[in-house]
Amino acid sequence: MVPADAVERDDMEILDVLSPCGATAASRSHAPRLSGLRGKTVCELSNGLWESHRIFPLIRELLHKQVPDVTVVPYDEFPVGSRAIDVDDIAQAVVARGCQAVIGGNAG
Repeated sequence: MVPADAVERDDMEILDVLSPCGATAASRSHAPRLSGLRGKTVCELSNGLWESHRIFPLIRELLHKQVPDVTVVPYDEFPVGSRAIDVDDIAQAVVARGCQAVIGGNAG
């Protein structure tokens, strides 16, 4: 074993080591919560799992009963599937539709 002080520092590579048991620093925070859904536009994003063609219409119906003036953009107006919605530009698509809230996936 070579003593640490016997090694030239210029020949050493520096590695960053992250602790797997420590907390991860958040690079950005979530958007603030909405005070309510009245007059808001909500987008549905589907991962394509577990009967999304039945569940989203039911969620939409129940949401309209509680908040009649909410606008819902159905999931089938966006790409469907885990890989399709797990992309950087999905946020741009949601913003382009004027959504202030998202119902993301179901049972997945």
